[in-house]
Amino acid sequence: MTGPTQPGPAPHGDEVPQDGPAAAEPESTPPPTSLKGGTTSVWYFVGATFLFAGPLIFGVDDFGFFRIVTLVLGAVVMVAGFVVLRRESGKRS
Repeated sequence: MTGPTQPGPAPHGDEVPQDGPAAAEPESTPPPTSLKGGTTSVWYFVGATFLFAGPLIFGVDDFGFFRIVTLVLGAVVMVAGFVVLRRESGKRS
């Protein structure tokens, strides 16, 4: 093998061109919340899903204490997810 293993710099350097679609956007446009890591409501829904499926995952066949606890906790976590989702959607608008 001959030549450098790393790619060289771009022909016009590291500068961003001033014309194009990015230049048409105003400077005050906030970045999407997913880039800031501000969307946490989805994790509440994922947690509620695992709580609802807990008895099936762990093989509990009877309708006992464990199943009742996981259903109640899943419902609580899902309601909390809706509260957080409403708060996050209020911040976006």
